[in-house]
This record gives sequence, structure tokens and C-alpha cells, in this order.
Amino acid sequence: SAQPARLGTAKSLLGIEVHFRFDRSDLDMDYMGNSDALARLSEAIDSIGLHMIDSIIIVSHSSPEGSYKYNIALSQKRAATMRSTIQEHFPELSGFLRVSSSGESWEQLRDYVAADEKMKRSTIDNVLKVIDSDVNIHTKKWRMQQLPVYRYLLQTYYPRLRNSVFCIVYYSVPPLPEVNPVTQTSIPLPTE
Repeated sequence: SAQPARLGTAKSLLGIEVHFRFDRSDLDMDYMGNSDALARLSEAIDSIGLHMIDSIIIVSHSSPEGSYKYNIALSQKRAATMRSTIQEHFPELSGFLRVSSSGESWEQLRDYVAADEKMKRSTIDNVLKVIDSDVNIHTKKWRMQQLPVYRYLLQTYYPRLRNSVFCIVYYSVPPLPEVNPVTQTSIPLPTE
């Protein structure tokens, strides 16, 4: 069926994340505030209102250590976990879900490194140079491991990269009723 016409611009709420333990695709509710993150998701949905939500986008990632091929599969497993977790805890959201995997989260690592306030500027520049280098993934990983700051990155940022990020796309005004083009009369929308 056609989506109801919308008035206004879509907005999005980004920033709710759940995290996964190293090399795991099951969601540990006691790990890195995952239980609180799902509670925040529930509160956000309640405050927006289900009828105002267009979609809930969930993108799952892995950190870049280890085998690239394995990490792609791991992020796909995490995406599947998130789909089933949301369907179990929030069955009313099933029709709104867009779940995908993004593999290794180099972009998020780049954002963390660029904003780091503990590293020297020259160190940040060296790390960003490796992240941004146009080389194959194995060479990039090897170069990262050669950096003196690699252990710090591994301990500080890599656990945060093993995640699923939620984005709620919603509208600030309710949908307009559908209009029958032949008679120009409103067709009542089904209510649940």
C-alpha cells in the first residue's frame, strides 16, 4: 500500500548504539550499557510516537582487527541479532526496520581518532594518513599495527566499533490522509 503523504521534512534521531563483545554476535545486555541503550530507544519511540515514525535504520559493524572477510560475516551476524532482538522486544517496530551490516567501521574509527584529545596532533595525522590511504585492506591493517599508538587505539576505540547504531527517521507533523484522485475525497487511514 502507498505511504501516506507527509507534510514537512523528515528528521532523524541518531546516536543510540549497542555494543558487542570481541568476536561475538550475541547481544549481552550487561555489556557497555546495552540495556540502557535499548531503554533509550524505547523512550525515544514513545516520545516520537509510532504513527510519526517512517523507519528505524540499524547498521551493524565490526572493528578492523582480524580477517576482513571474517569481520564482514561478523557484522552480518550482528545485524541479524539486532533484527531478532528488536522484533522480540519491540514487535510493533517490525514493519519499520531497515537492518544492514557495514563491515569494518573505519569511518567511525577515523571520527574517534580525529576528535581524540589525548594524542598529539602529529600522531593523529599519522593515524588518519593510514586510515585514508588508498591501499588494500590487508596493507592498511598491517600499517595500523605498526603505529606506536596502535595498542592505545585497540584498547580505547576498537571496543566501541563493535556495534549496531540506530537511526530513527520520523516526521514532525502527522501524515496527511490519502486522497482519492478520482473524487478528491479523503480515504480514512486504517488505525491500529
